[in-house]
Amino acid sequence: MALIESEAGLIARLRDLFHTSFQTQVQVGIGDDAAVIKSSNNKLVATVDMAVEDIHFNKKWSTPFQIGAKLTTANLADIFAMGAIPKYLLVAAGISELNNSETVTELAKGIRSVADKFEVTVIGGDLSKSEKMTLSITALGELSDQPILRSGARVGDLIYLSSLTGLSAAGLAILNRELDRPRYVVEAHLNPKLVAPEKLIKVATSMCDVSDGLATDAAHLSYASNVNFNLSKDLISQAADFKDLAELAKELGEDVFDWILTGGEDHFFLATVGKENESNELGIQIGSVGKGEGKLLLDGVEIKKTGYQHF
Repeated sequence: MALIESEAGLIARLRDLFHTSFQTQVQVGIGDDAAVIKSSNNKLVATVDMAVEDIHFNKKWSTPFQIGAKLTTANLADIFAMGAIPKYLLVAAGISELNNSETVTELAKGIRSVADKFEVTVIGGDLSKSEKMTLSITALGELSDQPILRSGARVGDLIYLSSLTGLSAAGLAILNRELDRPRYVVEAHLNPKLVAPEKLIKVATSMCDVSDGLATDAAHLSYASNVNFNLSKDLISQAADFKDLAELAKELGEDVFDWILTGGEDHFFLATVGKENESNELGIQIGSVGKGEGKLLLDGVEIKKTGYQHF
């Protein structure tokens, strides 16, 4: 009976922690067998992400708060990449210290720290004891117009990054050396900050978030659109943050373009935009779309090395 009371108390604590007044469409939230949401006239957009201890995160340097925040960022980025607005989250967690209320609470606070920023509500989930921590989040969003697909890039489009990639990879390189400075670089890996791509959503012909590395995700867009993506080192190196990143790479004996092209988990946005919508306000222009059959090139040379692969 004590276990049932403990679980009920934990659920009650999470219900209170996740309570918000953001979503008046939620009729039944945490605490029942399922959530109930009033339907709307908008399209429903859904995505799910999973993070597994020692594969996607390392508890040696990631706190439960950071783990929760980071996966929430990844989920919401996928919703934004479709041109949608995130609304709700469902969270399932397997935790080795389920009897440790502090671990569960900090994980929940990390999730909410990102959810609150975008007025997103956690409406339910599941908890289980597990040998290793596992976290899975399902995000639901709404789309009032047509989705932005990976297959929409057109010959002549310009290629934009919402921000320069590579900082998360730099943070991981620092942690792997058992260092902790510069702290803002380490934080870029442990708890990347998400900025909604509001301007890109209005004009993008194709878009995705950069989670597995710029080269991998750009290859996804070029393949889906059956066009070539021509990236330029010169354009990339003109980014405002490039100089600092390049100096750090040199200091650590790394190749800055490896970080930029193959480092993942920045959760910035890669998009193609028609020339008529060219603007510095969209982010960093890094290349253009040309005729082809789905190849990814850097200064005319096909990129073979890609970022993170799950299998």
